[in-house]
Amino acid sequence: MTFLRNTHLVLLFILFSVFSRAQEPNGYYSAAEGKNQGNLKTALYNIIKDHTILEYYSSSTSFRSTDWHPATTDYPNGYFWDMYSNYKRTSWSGMNREHSMPKSWWSTTPETTVAYSDLNILYPSDANANSAKLNYALGEATTSSILVNTTIKVGPNTFPGYNGTVFEPLDEYKGDFARTYMYVVTCYENYAPNWRSTGTLSMLYNNTYPTFNTYAVNLLLKWNSQDPVSEKEIVRNNAVYSLQHNRNPFVDHPELADFIWGTRKVEEWSVNVGPPETETIFNVLPNPVKSVLTAKINHPEQATYNIYSLDGITLQIGNFTSTGTATVDELQDGMYILVVYTGTKRKVAKFIVQH
Repeated sequence: MTFLRNTHLVLLFILFSVFSRAQEPNGYYSAAEGKNQGNLKTALYNIIKDHTILEYYSSSTSFRSTDWHPATTDYPNGYFWDMYSNYKRTSWSGMNREHSMPKSWWSTTPETTVAYSDLNILYPSDANANSAKLNYALGEATTSSILVNTTIKVGPNTFPGYNGTVFEPLDEYKGDFARTYMYVVTCYENYAPNWRSTGTLSMLYNNTYPTFNTYAVNLLLKWNSQDPVSEKEIVRNNAVYSLQHNRNPFVDHPELADFIWGTRKVEEWSVNVGPPETETIFNVLPNPVKSVLTAKINHPEQATYNIYSLDGITLQIGNFTSTGTATVDELQDGMYILVVYTGTKRKVAKFIVQH
């Protein structure tokens, strides 16, 4: 049992090392060392701006390496990984190439811009979900899904700072969208004078820094923190790099967001700085767990939690009871990752379900 426990701890360490940092080439971000705020954003811009310009319509082929879901029992050859709906398509029929940040935000003629065909911005999407998203700002909506068999929300915003209609993705993809938006305003910092007002009044300024307004900064930093970099994003970042030869820095180093827009703006960023010292590993009881786990934390009624599979998929989100318990009886037997948020702190635990 001791050997098994130690093995699981090693696996946990490896897993979160992978989650926290993709493997960028040696020295890729050296020019950004020692900088913060706008200077850091501009340094990243100079690193990632020059990349291979791909042909827009080739993206549906490229998606087979950048956005192809691993094989499952029902889909032994995999399927397009669609962050906009529950559909699992193995062919391109019914799909769109979706600009995660609306193309109307940066130009009246986006087809003439480099960003138009950038794979770091483009994702495969259900065509109807794409139409529903339009050019709405990101936010947290009150309405349920507006389409049959879709997972997104489009409706009145509840996140403080903006009262309009917003687009809200699934919780497990909110970090993906946040880090993509950060990439756009960084890689295309030179577009600053041309950011369009249509649909962007809730999110953008026409400047190189901060570019995001207060509402956008608060929302994107929240999503960046609450939905950590997943294996999906890491695989995608490496696949895009192999095709167009630049990377999303916020996937490689998600802490960059805090050094540019967040609570660490007074600090100088380094490639080895890592996340703030607010993440700790703790235990859950019992382990293995049959149906109810207990997290040993102070004020559990104030904490929220996410449960992830080993490949980074969000399986359960919730709140603890006043005694720190959470029901997990719907999970299948296997190993899982529990991430607990208490204020600005984040705690990580592994646990095994064994019914």
